This record gives sequence, structure tokens and C-alpha cells, in this order.
Amino acid sequence: MAEKVLAGRVNKRSRRRNAAPKLPTLPPDAQVTKRPLLHPALPSPYAGSTQQKVIYVSNKTPFMSAVKRVEKLLHLSDKRLVQSATQRSKDAQKTRRRSEREPDEILNIAKQLENAKSNVEEREQAVLKGTGKAISKVMELGLWFQQRDEYRTTLRTGTVGAVDDVHYQQDEKEADVDANGNESAQKEAEDSPKALTRPTSRVVKREERVDEDGKTEVEETRIRQLSVLELRVSLR
Repeated sequence: MAEKVLAGRVNKRSRRRNAAPKLPTLPPDAQVTKRPLLHPALPSPYAGSTQQKVIYVSNKTPFMSAVKRVEKLLHLSDKRLVQSATQRSKDAQKTRRRSEREPDEILNIAKQLENAKSNVEEREQAVLKGTGKAISKVMELGLWFQQRDEYRTTLRTGTVGAVDDVHYQQDEKEADVDANGNESAQKEAEDSPKALTRPTSRVVKREERVDEDGKTEVEETRIRQLSVLELRVSLR
């Protein structure tokens, strides 16, 4: 019993060590604005197997719509597999002698197709990704595909960094005052006889913020870690 408790403590400590560091506490007048996650450009569904087919799932994604998209991608991948097996069979027939050629070309294509399907690692997959509240939706989709015999499913977990913008109310007020001051100064300059031809602008960037502990660096952006769940679906 003592060994089990000790193992449990060790596992908890190792999890704490491996966990990502917590973000520092922001001042009370700070406001965080979340940016959308950065995604690479999605490839065409008709692209080859070298390009991964990814479907990003959100909390509002319709369930059957995601299912239909996965089925379409897998149908196109199976079609490409048949075309590849046909071409491979034709190339093999050309290299053989006439006496060694198989009389039934369709049977040879079926053999090539069966060999290609037996290699699980080379099978094309449709990948569904979800973060935050969409993880439960990805789990439901995985359960739906797992209940069908014609699909093979794999779940993978990971993390991704999200960039958040930090705004300060005092900085916004200073920017408004500065903008109003520039407008009034510009009007006075236009009314005066010695008006400048080139307008001047003032850029204010706050680099430090005074706190009770002293001067600390002001963060304009911060990176937040999010959990990601990947569902990989392929045909058997």
C-alpha cells in the first residue's frame, strides 16, 4: 500500500515538473484580447498523399458536416490508391516478358491494391483537430468512427501556443489625449501663417510599468498554451 502511495506522489511531482509555467499575473487595469489561432494553408482535397488533410473542428462545427468531410477525403484517397495500383500493375506488365505476364489484368490490379492496403503506415489519413471546448466534439467524432468497422481511428494529444494581446486602460486614455492634442495642434498650425507643410505625429510606447515591487516590464503580447486533441481516421 505504501509503495502505491509513494508511486502516486512521484507521478504527481513529475507531472508538476513537466507542466508548463504559469503566466504572470497582470495588473488590474489590463485587458486581454485573444487572437485566432494561426493555421497553415489547407491543401486541396484532391492533393496527393504527401500533403496532410486537416479539418479544424470548433465548438460550433455541425457534427454530420465534419463526418461528411472526412468521408469525402477518405473516398478521394481510396480513389487515388486504386489509380496508383493500376499504374503500378501496368508498369510491372511492361517490364515482364510475354510468357511471364498474367493473363488477367484486373486480377493483377487487385493484388497490387491489396498489397498497398496491407501497409498501414502508408495509408492516407484525415486529421481532425480541436482545442478548448472543441475537444469534446472531437471525442464524439472519434467514437462515431470507432463504431464503424470500415474505419481505423487514432487519438493523439498535444499543445499549441496561442498569442494574446494585452491592452492597458491608462495607455488608451493617454493615446486619446495625445490624439486630441495632435488634432488641436494641427488646427492651430493650419490657422497660423507659418503652417508646416509636413504634419508631425507622436508615437507613445510604454515600456515599463511601476508596481509595488518596483519597475517591471510591460507585456504587449503573451503566449498561452492550449491543449490539442487530434483524431486520425483512415480506411481499413
